[in-house]
Amino acid sequence: MCTETAKRHHLGELPSHAWRALRLYLATRQRRHAAAPGPAPDTNAMPPAVDSPVPWQERVRELSLTALLACLLLFTFVVTPLVGLGVIGQFADSVLWGLLGVVSVLVVSGRRAAVAVILAATAVSLATAIIDRPTALSAILARGSAAVALAALGGVIGRAAFGPGRVTWHRVQGAVALYLILGLLFAHLYGLLNVLVPEAFANVPPGLRAHAVFYRGRLLYFSFVTLTSVGYGDIVPLHPVAYSLATLEALIGQLFPAILLARLVSLELEGRRSL
Repeated sequence: MCTETAKRHHLGELPSHAWRALRLYLATRQRRHAAAPGPAPDTNAMPPAVDSPVPWQERVRELSLTALLACLLLFTFVVTPLVGLGVIGQFADSVLWGLLGVVSVLVVSGRRAAVAVILAATAVSLATAIIDRPTALSAILARGSAAVALAALGGVIGRAAFGPGRVTWHRVQGAVALYLILGLLFAHLYGLLNVLVPEAFANVPPGLRAHAVFYRGRLLYFSFVTLTSVGYGDIVPLHPVAYSLATLEALIGQLFPAILLARLVSLELEGRRSL
């Protein structure tokens, strides 16, 4: 063999027993090298991208998320102004927002606690709208239940939008939906505060009807104006708690796009390194 010939040429002629010992040593070394374990597999490495079938439950959640985003855009920017103009009745508006709760349940179907919270909050909101008694208790129940449901929904969507994994179109949809949910959540908190403290905001009339959640869109308008840091000044907080809520919402509105963009970029880089 080549190794044996090289040894002979370099060391000269060796006795036969020396060659046998050398061949035995080389064979033993080769067997040990072949039996040596390779590097341990990286259990933290992402699996290769394959076109695996998507479970039907996950498919339903993805379609429900698209429907949720469409409903949020429609109800926020179309239905609420029509209610303010009197084209759609406020009770019908409450029923439509209740349907949003049903879509939300499909989105969080994998989280039993969130499903229970959203169903209970939707039931309370619809019950107060059906009873339609202009009392402080009914208004507090309506706004408080809506805020709790939105917080539960936003928590589930936020965890999915900012969690580990690949950057997909549904992740981007979830981030946009979360941004709209934040605006709605603060609008309900403003409404709850305006019930407890009737003069917490300037140019917002007090309202105790359960289905008049946004007072003809004024508090919803104020919430998104604050979230986007536009600040027209036509609605002004007057109470210390209103100051704190408006400041918190403005900070979230400034930090949310920056944090989201940084997270999406980091996830995309991690996905490329794993390929």
